[in-house]
Amino acid sequence: MHSKYRVVADQLISSIERGEYPVGSVLPPLRELTVRFDVARGTARAAVAILVGEGLAVVRQGVGTLVCATRPASRPAPPTPVETPRPGHPEVVLSGWTSADAEVATRLGVASGSLVVHRVRHHRTGRRIVQIDQQWVPATVAGRIEEHTGQDIADRDDTPYANLTDLMRRAGLNPVVAAVTLSARMPEQPECTTMRIQATRPVLVAHHVVHDSTGRPVETTTTVGSADRATPMFTIPVG
Repeated sequence: MHSKYRVVADQLISSIERGEYPVGSVLPPLRELTVRFDVARGTARAAVAILVGEGLAVVRQGVGTLVCATRPASRPAPPTPVETPRPGHPEVVLSGWTSADAEVATRLGVASGSLVVHRVRHHRTGRRIVQIDQQWVPATVAGRIEEHTGQDIADRDDTPYANLTDLMRRAGLNPVVAAVTLSARMPEQPECTTMRIQATRPVLVAHHVVHDSTGRPVETTTTVGSADRATPMFTIPVG
């Protein structure tokens, strides 16, 4: 049985193939999709992420989600991210409870001020830190992980694992899709100090929101990397 977000994604793909949404047109906003398909906002967001991930749509800030391709008669498999050499094993340098600010709360679908686990990871090349990850996990997810695995992810000494996906799966959660937004900006002073870069050198920023099979967000991560050291790569099918 397909997950709700996959059913919504397939219906949107069918609409694209029928010409209801031609290439260059804008897909309905999330609030309209939630009403049309009677699903939660997170489910609608995960469905749109599927279309983006399969190269059928692209998100344009201030415009919306644009249709950029249609599938051939025989559908290719979803795009597979190309693994780039990791700058080193990430190290968890901070972990603890905090209150979600408005942006994090929106990404996780929780109320502003809700308790979340905040984890910070550093990636190194040699002795140099080239990437900083800030991860936030809802209290319900952290509690479920501890209940089923005995791991307290808010305790860096107890749970030093950089990747929580395996723990989530052992806890009965099913992280299946990530919505990723990429941008570039000038670094903030703490980032310059940590990564030893100049304030005039741009950094790449990636916001990830990982959803489970029901469309519920289970974690969100903001990654900041030195532009000359971090290069995100994806494989996108060409129709």
